[in-house]
Amino acid sequence: MEKSSIDVMNSANQKPRFSILTFFILGLIVFTTSCTKHGFEARSGPFYIKNDTTIFLNGDMGSRIDLQLEKLLKIYPNISLMTFGDCPGSRDDAALHRCGVLLIKHNINTHLSENSIVESGATDLYLVGKKRTKEDGSKIGVHAWSEGNTSAADFAADHREQQPYIDFYIACGFSAQDAKSFYFFTINTATPKDIHYMTDQEVIDYGITN
Repeated sequence: MEKSSIDVMNSANQKPRFSILTFFILGLIVFTTSCTKHGFEARSGPFYIKNDTTIFLNGDMGSRIDLQLEKLLKIYPNISLMTFGDCPGSRDDAALHRCGVLLIKHNINTHLSENSIVESGATDLYLVGKKRTKEDGSKIGVHAWSEGNTSAADFAADHREQQPYIDFYIACGFSAQDAKSFYFFTINTATPKDIHYMTDQEVIDYGITN
């Protein structure tokens, strides 16, 4: 039987069924694949889930890092170890310190593998570990923080802008004196545009591993 002209027009104008669902599923697959590294279960921001007890931190950290960690810990409450990849630092020190306090409350240990590189704010996150360990070859970078054109070194030692950082190191388990010593070492050893990788002796002197 021949189709009528109306049937032909309707057939030509009919959109493929399930096309929206198909594109959604394909998009979800692409998104999941692109956002999760091979060998990891899931991801929340720069945090990658290796298994129920271990997370891997890689990349820089933005203003939502505390919320990203909070979301992760609700799903994986048994996390007890955080390892590091290549972590250049943070874009929001306040959010990073809130993230650090959350890690401290969960008694999470931290570890640097031989290929780990932590710098600036990432170094602060390494310091939150209840137990901090590192392998030969890993790098711990420090420098002065900055806000606009102002550097931490531009402020007097007793200026209120310095205190939150000292308080953070105390929260990490450093004594008040050790916290001050390490903090002023970091801001005086390299400008915001530079980075200083701590020597083995400096790691020992400032109690970086424990």
